[in-house]
Amino acid sequence: MKKIITATLILGLSSLLMADANIPMDKKAMKAKIAKIAGEPSPFNKNEDFPKEYFLIPHNLPFALGLVLHHPQSSTLNLSKEQITKLVEMKKTKKPTIIKMAKEVKSMELSLLKMLETNEGNQTKVSDKMSKLVDTIATKKAELTKAHLQCIIDVQNVLTKEQREKVMAYATIKKTNKAKVVAESNATKTKITTENNNSKTKIIAESNTTETKSTTEKNSTK
Repeated sequence: MKKIITATLILGLSSLLMADANIPMDKKAMKAKIAKIAGEPSPFNKNEDFPKEYFLIPHNLPFALGLVLHHPQSSTLNLSKEQITKLVEMKKTKKPTIIKMAKEVKSMELSLLKMLETNEGNQTKVSDKMSKLVDTIATKKAELTKAHLQCIIDVQNVLTKEQREKVMAYATIKKTNKAKVVAESNATKTKITTENNNSKTKIIAESNTTETKSTTEKNSTK
């Protein structure tokens, strides 16, 4: 009974770990595509995360379309064909706008860097031109984040309450927790395999002992 329960738990964990994306993504190809769109990064930002890092709030808000379409657990949402169609269309219309705005912010930030590079020690404070550019960058980042917020709201309105809760559950699980689940699952599998092997060995040993005993008894009778 214990083995059956353990096996059932493993199957449950495996189904969670082996869940697939609604629309699988080739991460390597997508990364290369985004890098091409983003253009040359700043020499001070070689590990650029385009377009995310050009938002006013780059980390504390979800990127909803990616979570419901491309996240490895997104198939557990059981989206209808109508929902997927709406979300894909939303991505087609919203992503180009967001990319364009992010490129504008990046361009302005690089312009600011260029202003610093041309300074040869004859500038003692932030110039009016620099100051105005910083304000423009802040305004554009705010606009970009408002567009991001609208995207999140639009995605929320396509999902049911249960689906929204599922997204929150798999989006917020820590990587360490995932690793722990995988490790525990593997450890349990190994334990069951070892127990099965031990049982087989025991059966074989008992069988051999029985055969030897039987042969000995026959020889004694002769």
